[in-house]
Amino acid sequence: MTERGERVDELDGGPVRQEDIEVYASLLPLLPGPIDEAAAPDAEAVRRLVASGLLHRSGDTYMAVNPGHVCSRRASAILEEAQEVISRLMRSQERLAPAVEAYRRHRDSGGYEVHSGLAHINAAIEIATRECHEEILTSQPGGPRSPEVLADSLPPTLAMLGRGARMKTIYQHNARTSAATRDFVRTIEEHGAEVRTLDENFDRLIIFDRKVAFIPSTADRTVAVEVRIPAVVAFLAVAFERSWIRAVPFTPPGRDKVTAQITDELELAILRHVVAGDKDAVTAQQLGISVRRCQEYIARLSSRFG
Repeated sequence: MTERGERVDELDGGPVRQEDIEVYASLLPLLPGPIDEAAAPDAEAVRRLVASGLLHRSGDTYMAVNPGHVCSRRASAILEEAQEVISRLMRSQERLAPAVEAYRRHRDSGGYEVHSGLAHINAAIEIATRECHEEILTSQPGGPRSPEVLADSLPPTLAMLGRGARMKTIYQHNARTSAATRDFVRTIEEHGAEVRTLDENFDRLIIFDRKVAFIPSTADRTVAVEVRIPAVVAFLAVAFERSWIRAVPFTPPGRDKVTAQITDELELAILRHVVAGDKDAVTAQQLGISVRRCQEYIARLSSRFG
């Protein structure tokens, strides 16, 4: 396509536009022979026809060339180029085969790998995301995620969904209050993802294709373990599915039955912590809400129940 949007096809020696074909057809009754300005009002079209091989010029004489022959030559050239690309790809695969085998042996030798530092963790997850083609299961505790984190994760998530992978994500109920999270959820749901929320506390978990899982190794989540032991990954997937069944489909906050149910579940969860004697900070951390909001809930519950 050109800047004006007209169709352009590449032939032997250069681009040919749709209007060039019309000029070619109009010149056929006049050829072979010379072409003057009256017969060729578009001199640039004639030049492009000569460059493309549809017209042959010998001195002042022009001759029409069979377009079928031009197409045949172009097809042969394209096939030769394709064969060269295939050959280069096969040579590349052959050269990389030892590295692929060494990498596979390394990944499969211990069944797990420890990643220290957020940069290393994110890099490992990014690689796993690119390799994911079937399904991703994620548990994201801690309430709303930052807009920056959501923005960074959106492109690889959409690319993965675009490859046909299924996605299930669980947040805590409090994530519904975040505008950035709602926008993120709306976007990925439009591309086929499923998102639910849960009132319980749960650990961060990411499972790719039920073959590799990432779990935190420290409380501050600066160390993660990449697990590739089939039995362990299967166990984690079953645990996720049990949480998924109990979770509620994600909907923005509003005066509806789902929101009322979520509020009731959150208040009940807070009451459990109060009865257990947990401090407000512990309760807030477990439920993914701020300490201030936790205290507001407790104040309302205290007033309601006396």
